[in-house]
Amino acid sequence: MRASLGRAVRRVLLQPRPAKPVVAPHIAAERVLFIIGAARSGTTILQNALNDSPDVYLLGEANFHKDPGTPGFAARFNAVHRYWSNQETKSSFCPPILPDDPCWQHYLLQLARTHRLVGEKVAINPMRPPEALDQLYAFQCQHFFSSRYVFTFRDPLATILSTRDLQELLIGRNDGLPAIMRSYVDTIRLFVRMLRTLPNVRALCHEDVNRETFDRLEIWLGVTLSDAHLYYDSARVRRYTEAGLDDETQACVATLRALYDRLRHELRTGFALPQLDQNNGHLNPGHLTPLGRLSRDADAIAAGLPAPSTFSSQ
Repeated sequence: MRASLGRAVRRVLLQPRPAKPVVAPHIAAERVLFIIGAARSGTTILQNALNDSPDVYLLGEANFHKDPGTPGFAARFNAVHRYWSNQETKSSFCPPILPDDPCWQHYLLQLARTHRLVGEKVAINPMRPPEALDQLYAFQCQHFFSSRYVFTFRDPLATILSTRDLQELLIGRNDGLPAIMRSYVDTIRLFVRMLRTLPNVRALCHEDVNRETFDRLEIWLGVTLSDAHLYYDSARVRRYTEAGLDDETQACVATLRALYDRLRHELRTGFALPQLDQNNGHLNPGHLTPLGRLSRDADAIAAGLPAPSTFSSQ
């Protein structure tokens, strides 16, 4: 039963998007929020924390940008989450609020009639078509350019090993640490790209989230988040070490951590002059802004890691 459901789910996920452009629902831009991050970087906990509010309904990995845009959205979405053995919450269940189970645009519009903020969480998994993030970026620009975006980041060692362990648990194998590390740095590159071009993009680091974080989000998003900080319980966080990793992997993790530490510092202080840098080939590398240097270094790291080539089996 589970195997046949899994095959059905994979057929839906691999179904190509229609050639006809998706028409986004008529919702004010400030009413739509997307959480984006690498797998196991804190996207789910942030989504759950925000969904604690009666003002918010964020679907988890609805993948609007990949959905065929046809009727039957709730059936597809709920089947995936049942396959993953998820309980029914706002994050994992699209309620039967509309007759005939139409396309996702109608659900988003209907949810916006009862909630101040609607949207979805997008997790970036390691193995995907090379053009997947370009497609995501183009879709968001075309349909949700002025909506709000929150990227999540987490210590690279924890993100990478947690992704590996979850894949082992769910499918009995993993995509390989190089692919997982590539996904991590690609998420940073996507954040920089969206930060520079879209008007309402922010990011937070999992280790720095506290009550003040949600006080600021509450003001920015215009919703009540009084209990959101309670979802972040350090006792629930698994600790990871580099034990068992080979020297090459440890060196790559150290490089990623240095990149992450710079990102974390700049997120605390605020990126200055984000539009200044246009070329990586400065005569004087010292002229690069912190964001320009971060972007250049992320590109260089990605170039040394394998490019994604297939969909993840996760």
